[in-house]
Amino acid sequence: MSEIEGSLRIVEGRTELFVPILHSSRGPGKRQGRVFYNEQMAFNRDLSVMLFNAIDFTGKEALDSMAGTGARGIRVANEGARDFTIYVNDSSEEALQYIERNIELNNLDNCRASNSDMRCLLSNRPFDYVDVDPFGTPVPYVSAAIQGCKRNGILGITATDTAPLAGTHPKKCVRRYGAKSVRCTFGHELGLRILVGYLVRKAAELDMGAKPILCFYADHYFRLYMRLRASALEADRSLDQLGYIRYRPEDGFRSFSREYDCTDSYGPLWGGPLYDRTILESMEVHDGLADRTRCIKYLSIWKEELDVPYFYDNDEIASMLHASPPPMDRLFEKLGEVGKISRAHFSPTAFKTDLNLTDLIGIVSEIV
Repeated sequence: MSEIEGSLRIVEGRTELFVPILHSSRGPGKRQGRVFYNEQMAFNRDLSVMLFNAIDFTGKEALDSMAGTGARGIRVANEGARDFTIYVNDSSEEALQYIERNIELNNLDNCRASNSDMRCLLSNRPFDYVDVDPFGTPVPYVSAAIQGCKRNGILGITATDTAPLAGTHPKKCVRRYGAKSVRCTFGHELGLRILVGYLVRKAAELDMGAKPILCFYADHYFRLYMRLRASALEADRSLDQLGYIRYRPEDGFRSFSREYDCTDSYGPLWGGPLYDRTILESMEVHDGLADRTRCIKYLSIWKEELDVPYFYDNDEIASMLHASPPPMDRLFEKLGEVGKISRAHFSPTAFKTDLNLTDLIGIVSEIV
C-alpha cells in the first residue's frame, strides 16, 4: 500500500495509521499541519477504546465528528468490540484521504468514512454516540451534538480552552460558558465542573438530562463523556446537581452551595459525581494501549477519588502553615484517622477530604 504524500506510517495502540509528517506533539499551542493529528492525545484515545470495551454498543452507531486523520474513531473500531458501526467524519477533503486510507490499512468493515460539516451531518441523522474533539472550545458544536444524540445516547467532548475555564480569562469564561471562574489552586477542577455544568444546562434546554460517565482533566485539555436521557424529569434532576463554589483566596476557604450567595461564589457548575462508578469498574487496561502505564494510574485514582467538588493541595496547606509539605503517605495516614481522604487526578500533590479546612489545617500542623 502506497503512503500518502507528506505522511508517515505509525502504530498507536494496536492500530496502524498514516499521519502527516508535520503534526502536533503536544498542546494546545499552535496547530501543526493541514490535517490534524496530535500524538500527545494518544492517552485520550486509549480511554475511548477502554470505554467502548466497557459499554455494550452492540448494533449501535457512533460518530467521530471531527476526526482529522481518524485516529480516535479508527482505533475504537479496530481495538474495541467490533459489533457496532462508527462513522469517521471530517469536513476537510484532505482529512478524508487519510481517513479512507487508514480504514483500508486496518481492514475495518465496521468503519465508514464521511466528509461533511458535523452540524449538517447531525441535522440529518442521529447517532448512539457522538464525539466532538475540536481545536479549542467545543461551544459552537455542542447544541448540534446534543440534538444529534439518540435517546439514552452518549456524548464525548474535548475542550482545550482550559485557560478561561480555569480562571485565567474569566470574562471569556462568562462569554462562552455563562459562568464565573477564578484562578485558584483547584482551578482545573473548577473549570472541569463549569464545563460539565454548561453541558447540563444546554441539554436541559432540550428537555434532556445529562449525567457524567467519565469527566477528567489531563495535560492541556478537559475530556467529558456524558450520558444523555431524553426526559424533562431527567433534565430537572441534572439541574438539581448544579451550584456554586464559594472560595476566599485570602484564607483558602472553599465550600459548595446550591445557591449563589455572595461575590465569592463561582459557577454555576456541576456539584455531583464526575464518574459512573459501575462503568469505571468495568473498564480494563488491556495490553497494547498506547500509554498503558498512565491508563493504569489514572483509572486507579478515579476509582478511589471522593465525590467532593473541589480538592486541596499539599503544598497549599503547607504554605498556609509556613512550613514544608509533609510526605503524602504521612498526610494520608493522619487525615485518614479522622476522616475520608483520597488522591485527586488533577495533580500529584492534590487530595480530597470530607474534613473542613479548619480541622484539616489543625491536623496537618501536627505533622509539619
